[in-house]
Amino acid sequence: MSCYPAPRFPPMTQISLPEFPTASSVDGALEPPMPGSSRKGLPPLPVLTAVNFFNYMDRQVVYSMTPFLAADFGISKFHLGLLSLVNLVVFALSSLISGPIADRVGPRRVIFAGIVIWSVATIGSALSGSFSMLLIFRAMVGIGEGAYGPSANALLCANAPPKQRGRAMGIYNAGMAIGGSTGLFLGAVLAPIIGWRNVFWIAGIPSILLAVISIFIAAPAHIERPHALPARTYLLNPTYIVCLIGGILVTFGASGLLFWARWLIIDERGFSVVGGSTLMLSIGVFCGIGGVVIGGILGDRLGHRRRGGHALLVGMSLLSAVPLGIGCLLIVHKPTFALMTAMTVFLLSMYNGPAAVVVDQLAPPRYAATLQAVFMFGIHVLGDAPAASVVGYISGFTTVGHSLLITVAAFGLSGLLFLYAAHRQRRELPANLHA
Repeated sequence: MSCYPAPRFPPMTQISLPEFPTASSVDGALEPPMPGSSRKGLPPLPVLTAVNFFNYMDRQVVYSMTPFLAADFGISKFHLGLLSLVNLVVFALSSLISGPIADRVGPRRVIFAGIVIWSVATIGSALSGSFSMLLIFRAMVGIGEGAYGPSANALLCANAPPKQRGRAMGIYNAGMAIGGSTGLFLGAVLAPIIGWRNVFWIAGIPSILLAVISIFIAAPAHIERPHALPARTYLLNPTYIVCLIGGILVTFGASGLLFWARWLIIDERGFSVVGGSTLMLSIGVFCGIGGVVIGGILGDRLGHRRRGGHALLVGMSLLSAVPLGIGCLLIVHKPTFALMTAMTVFLLSMYNGPAAVVVDQLAPPRYAATLQAVFMFGIHVLGDAPAASVVGYISGFTTVGHSLLITVAAFGLSGLLFLYAAHRQRRELPANLHA
């Protein structure tokens, strides 16, 4: 995820660009309003937060229904992991294509098209007569979600004041936390009662209404941006590359945990279906929301006080989650497991808002959606896509809990990389960025 400075600003004065420029080296500390901020329409943040809720509910509802899918289609855990792999590879490719399109035609049209596609595909999943057909529809869900993501992030960050972008992205990602947890809960609780096909209907229909509402979001039809260096100049910035690798690792870890959470909590830790589902929902809602919102607020405060503060908070929160993550995967005592899992999720959720601002500080306005799309492509193809299958393969030789230790290792490595990114930003970012 990323956020970007507002696109409209006065002509640039002559400045000396570093070899690998940052966004701030192009536009300084300017805080102009978004070009579409004076337009009539619905405010973007609440609408897109609601859309993000259904985005992640539609994506993750399938994860808690994997035992029923395996029974109906007669497939292995490895094949179940392909549901995530196919969805996320297509999602990443769609993100890569949709970013430049949004830069040219405006975010609102791309957001609308994305929501329509994933809604129809989610309903189509309910009609799948074979596992291959289900894979096709999950790939189509990825097309819609990939089209929506870069445009939504660029629009939200252009609409938010620079010193409050972490907070805005934290609120936006609260929709992700609630939606993802709700999807896991609905799949686990309702699939045994009404069947997995009917759960897909429940997940898909409301998003069609949101597609209609998105037409009325206050957004410019087209955002004009001044000349900037070629996008590759910013993509080759070593700090950006370090953040991208860190994002890949943390996304790999989060995707692996989310996909196999149901198996770990209910099948291996022995929670009942209702009890385990309630635990997943409670942790996702309270710890997930708490983490993304508090992470956004703390990131803004630390980022205002020192250069590279957002990246520093990301690194510290990820490293703090490592020992707790190891504990909850090795400890079988239910109350201790639940407590350590809640603390781990809270710390991991602090990543979202500040990480968005880190990428914002490395990207110029001209390439807002384009660079966002490249970042999302990388983290989802190399992080999200293989996670479920890798963990599923390892679990063939041991327990799901032990196989998930690889995700904790990914979090630790990511934390170290973001600390290094904070060190580089402290040297690179101009002082007036935090004025």
